[in-house]
Amino acid sequence: MGLALVMTVLLSGCLFRSPDDLYRQPERSVGYEKLNAAIRAVRTGLEGEFGVRVEDVTIMAGDNTATIQLQDLDGDGLRESAVTVLRVPGIEKPIKIYIFTQVGEEYVVTGVVEGEGTAIYAMDYAQLNGEGRKEVAVNWQISSGAYQLGVYTLDDIDLPGEGLSEEEALTVLRGLSRSDLMGTERLLTRCSVASDGSSGCRLLDMDRDTRTELLVTRMDAGGLSSQVELYGWKDGAMVSRGLTELSAGITAMSRIRNNYLGGEFDQPALYVSSTLADGRRAIDVVSYVDGALTNVSMGAEGVSREIVQGYTEINPTDINRDMVVELPSPTLLPTYGESTSSNFWLIDWGQYDQQGNRNHVLTTYHNMSDGWYLEIPENWRDQITISRNDQVTGRREVIFSHWRGEDQEPQPFLSVYRMSSSQSSSLEGDWTVLREDENVIYAARFWPGGWNCGLDGLDLLKRFNTIQASWYYE
Repeated sequence: MGLALVMTVLLSGCLFRSPDDLYRQPERSVGYEKLNAAIRAVRTGLEGEFGVRVEDVTIMAGDNTATIQLQDLDGDGLRESAVTVLRVPGIEKPIKIYIFTQVGEEYVVTGVVEGEGTAIYAMDYAQLNGEGRKEVAVNWQISSGAYQLGVYTLDDIDLPGEGLSEEEALTVLRGLSRSDLMGTERLLTRCSVASDGSSGCRLLDMDRDTRTELLVTRMDAGGLSSQVELYGWKDGAMVSRGLTELSAGITAMSRIRNNYLGGEFDQPALYVSSTLADGRRAIDVVSYVDGALTNVSMGAEGVSREIVQGYTEINPTDINRDMVVELPSPTLLPTYGESTSSNFWLIDWGQYDQQGNRNHVLTTYHNMSDGWYLEIPENWRDQITISRNDQVTGRREVIFSHWRGEDQEPQPFLSVYRMSSSQSSSLEGDWTVLREDENVIYAARFWPGGWNCGLDGLDLLKRFNTIQASWYYE
């Protein structure tokens, strides 16, 4: 009887739903439908006003690329506002950013930002003036390769006060025209972006006064004078707070990243990687030091002291996981005879502090093709060379050897392998398994009678790491 009852319940449930019920999309919330209705009403109104078909706008880069972005603009911890971007072809300021705020169950327009250009490269929201709603920072793409950064405040919009009921507030807001809801432009300035998609604008509290500032990068087309400029709020306006030069001779910005300087103060810094005319890569480190925007890495000849030549696969990385980025300085290893090891490097990683000192953190060997790196002991410096052996199918071997001078053959002492899981049966004897990933095993063994390098298998486990792709492209 009990079993029959259970079967009756099961058979009357989801096992025998119709195919239409099983494959039906989840029902959308009332709030979602209300927001979509509000957006459709704005779109229809623009099409009726200008007599053209209104288009959606794609935001190309940054953290806010969704078609509809939910935002907490008043800083109360609730994402009460929704932002969408539309384009009206053929008019003076075709791109229109509409900000909707939820009042009760309804969404109503509470702000508009307009701009020129063909697209939006990136946009962000931050409290720049210290009061009211967050400001909107927009990187407008004017044309291919040309960008302008605009900053707009919504605080000047005369919104209904808190004493009104929901119906009264909705009545007031629906009676406002687009010009009544227009955000006030506080800044419009030229901006450059990086070839990897990094936006040329960064929002950071550079002076640590709890109010956000803007760092804007600009690249001179002739490579003569590329700069970073700092803007902040002062006396009711966005003003320039400082300007500093990047390396002379920049032909392309390849990567822009914000992080910190080394030291105890968590001082924000901007790391700008660029290509020079001769193909070398310069890394400029910009921070706010003693009340001035400063390139702490700048050398005496107007070029950063951080120059990478011949090994450009490595980017600034938090290699020791202390939340501060380290900069790579590659050193080519020596070779013996006709050795094929002519392209093996050690990487010295260092941090900059506020005084412009580069402090050594650690040294690594990075094997980008096999996806791993090894932290190198200091006593190995000037003592090793590296080669590789790929003769066994499915197994890649990197050989560390003791360097004994140009006139003596190096003495192998350690091999690190990357092999397929199917070859795990060959791991016999004095092997150390360093890491097992899906279908891949990393392992190592010391050569009998080799140089006493000061490490054992447990030390290798601590010093071995696989390369995380996100470190190089974030």
